[in-house]
Amino acid sequence: MRQSSIRTYLFLIPLFFVSVLQAQRIEIDRLDRDFRGSLRSREAYELSQKLIQIDSTYYTGYFFEGVYRFFRASDLLGYRLAIKPLKKSLELLEKDFPAQLRRIAEIQPYISVYELQRRYVILTDFLSRSYSHVGELDKSVVVVRKLIDRKFVYNWGSEPYARLSWIHHKNRVYTNEKFAFLKPTIEENVRLASKYADSILITNRRNYRFISQYIPAGFDPTEGSHFHFKDIVYSYLLNIDSAEYCAQNLRRLDRLSYNNYGNFQFIQAKFDEAERHYDRERGIDAYQQKETKEFDYMQSVINIFKNELDRAEAIVQNSLDILGPTPGYGWTNIAMARVLHYAGDIEESKAYTDKASNFKELHINSTWGKVQYDRNTMLFQYLYHKRKMNAIKFQDRYYWLDFDALVDLTGHYFKKENAHLLLTSELSSNPERFLVLYNIFSSENTIFFDEVWELIKNFNPEYFIQLFEEKLSADQRDGVLKYFHYYIAKFYLEDDDPERAIERFEVVLNDPTLDEEYEKLLMARVYEGMSEAYLALDNEREADRYMVDFFETYPQLVPFSDLKMKMKLETAAYGSNEIASSIIEDLENFDVEWVEENTWPVAKISFEEVDEGLSLKYDVSSADGQETYNSGAFKINKYEDPATELVYRLFGIKRKLK
Repeated sequence: MRQSSIRTYLFLIPLFFVSVLQAQRIEIDRLDRDFRGSLRSREAYELSQKLIQIDSTYYTGYFFEGVYRFFRASDLLGYRLAIKPLKKSLELLEKDFPAQLRRIAEIQPYISVYELQRRYVILTDFLSRSYSHVGELDKSVVVVRKLIDRKFVYNWGSEPYARLSWIHHKNRVYTNEKFAFLKPTIEENVRLASKYADSILITNRRNYRFISQYIPAGFDPTEGSHFHFKDIVYSYLLNIDSAEYCAQNLRRLDRLSYNNYGNFQFIQAKFDEAERHYDRERGIDAYQQKETKEFDYMQSVINIFKNELDRAEAIVQNSLDILGPTPGYGWTNIAMARVLHYAGDIEESKAYTDKASNFKELHINSTWGKVQYDRNTMLFQYLYHKRKMNAIKFQDRYYWLDFDALVDLTGHYFKKENAHLLLTSELSSNPERFLVLYNIFSSENTIFFDEVWELIKNFNPEYFIQLFEEKLSADQRDGVLKYFHYYIAKFYLEDDDPERAIERFEVVLNDPTLDEEYEKLLMARVYEGMSEAYLALDNEREADRYMVDFFETYPQLVPFSDLKMKMKLETAAYGSNEIASSIIEDLENFDVEWVEENTWPVAKISFEEVDEGLSLKYDVSSADGQETYNSGAFKINKYEDPATELVYRLFGIKRKLK
């Protein structure tokens, strides 16, 4: 009797614990069902901790915590913190529900398991993305393949083959030596990305007859993903017709990314169309996600091309103000560095370059990655030292007599050469240079024609002339051809052949696709090149004519050019005011030739007594007085060196007050 009682007791113990466990999980499921808040909210996190406390062996608490942490993450630490609960929840879900996590095509059995399958999809998607964001790409691919192996009929918008297409395209520059899932070359990785995009449709054909039982007829949940990722590949390969075909299908499905379509127009040099689509994407995006805002970055570039620098700065500043130091912050600082570089405020430009260099960018939801990011920061370090050297010479035409100026110049020279060496080394070892950089405009090129020139100008002119001649014959983009002509002209100048350079520059100016509103930067560089070429031919009259065109089109570039600007200086009477007299005398130190002829822009300067001291007014107009280029006023006591401030303002450059 006693032995039987003991056996019965021992038998009941596990039943007791099972019943307790079942009761706990019933309670967890009830709390789960009753939760009406957002998974992003603090309430979701608090619920997760309560559920884990009730039963730490059940997946639900870790699901709530992992999703909450994923949505809240904005840096490497945040995504690493999300990985642990996401991984734990996925493992427990797989352990407890193997029968439910399988392919179920019949509608009634599917209804009973769809919530578990939906959560499994969410977990694999978020865990894969988290691994990707922290650089653990091999683990990311393993998680994606878990979802593929389940062969679910419906994946709730998270297409595993789409994810694989994205991962392979984004990381195409690496090889299987770094990540085992990649192929040895860029071309093979891009081809594989394209095949995965095709696999989206292949799996969809197998599933659609089942899906159509419980979603509206004619609705294809994966067709848009297929066209989206094929469009990315075709745009990258500059297969213009195929990319346009995909884009129009996405438009038909109301799935078109206006950001991506703006980029597609941009790489064809259709900048007006690109700008229109970036504006539309900005309205849709509303800065809700913490990620790189390509539309802001790219539209700021278009405004640089237009010489609408105030508009470019406003776009980037708005992005910085809204998003702050979250993913995309580094790219936005690069964009601001570029704007200020072309605006002539080189010290402020360097400050933003330094911010980008010191920021750990995550490159979320963008195919722009670390390689492009590092190239940008290196480029603007180089451009800073180059412009500082030009500024030293511009601000003191007798710099060679100033020991401090020579020391400063020498320091910047060596830093410039070191930065350029790093850039050219990266270029020569970059396997993507032919597909991206040498095509000038590419969906994966985040530096632009004026900057690409800085990378290639010191290489063999004959090689690049031949390369761009070949591109003129092969490239389908009519609007880009003039940029190849421009590069050929620049290389002819480098090769001491000014006559042939002039011929090519004239081809650019006569190109029917040249847009005088959107391509002022190109026009200014052509005028600068024409002036250099005519000076080499001792034709000073033509050189002066194009120098004026250069100034009128993009005056902010002139102080940093190797050319010297001429201006007629007119000053209103300022009596015996010593400060005004000193400023006028200091103007002679700058590398500007003040002339008496009426064929050059006229700079008019006057002074006015105000409560705080002396105010300086300036006005720069055309020789005939019909057009005003720059005008304004500033209070002299705000500036340590008002003469320097004045001269830069004559060229449209307003530097930030320190």
